[in-house]
Amino acid sequence: MKTVEFYYDLVSPYSYLAHREVSRICDEHGAELSLRPMLLGAVHNAVGLQAPIETEAKARYQAEDIRRWAEHYGLPIDFPDPFPFRTLKSMRAAMFLEDRGELEAFTREAFDLYWEEGGAPKGLQESDEDGPVSEAVRRIGADPDEVLAGASAPGAKEALKTATGEAVERGVFGAPAFFVGDEMFWGNDRLHFVEAALGRS
Repeated sequence: MKTVEFYYDLVSPYSYLAHREVSRICDEHGAELSLRPMLLGAVHNAVGLQAPIETEAKARYQAEDIRRWAEHYGLPIDFPDPFPFRTLKSMRAAMFLEDRGELEAFTREAFDLYWEEGGAPKGLQESDEDGPVSEAVRRIGADPDEVLAGASAPGAKEALKTATGEAVERGVFGAPAFFVGDEMFWGNDRLHFVEAALGRS
């Protein structure tokens, strides 16, 4: 079966925008969508990039661009405040839930909560993620206390660190990034190239 690997962080608005669209593309082409959680801030640090939000003019443009894309895809958006928000525990929870086969469900609910419903973490302390992570976990029928504990355990921490390092080694420098085989595509606006690659493979 053909596969699309999707590298993302829940803090990435363009990853939110891409998630349903790449899922649709995979469904239409009979391809598997393989989710690859990573920590975007660590990727930026590793490759020496600043987030767009750190440049005032780019941040202003990006906010409008995100709204345009949301309208284009027919997606609701409630831009989080503050932005960027903390996702370290969220992405560690994703790694923990991947081992249980619940990554796709958690990712879907967390994207909805964080980007459509104003439910993203409201501060930059570790505890500020507990409520949002717990809510996303409850929605998939899992135990929030168990997942929070799992996300704080050494296994999940090491898994996220390893996954982020592997992303950088493959050439990932931002989110969302997609692979079809060894070919990488960056950005939700490159999904037509992803679709073309599936047609060739």
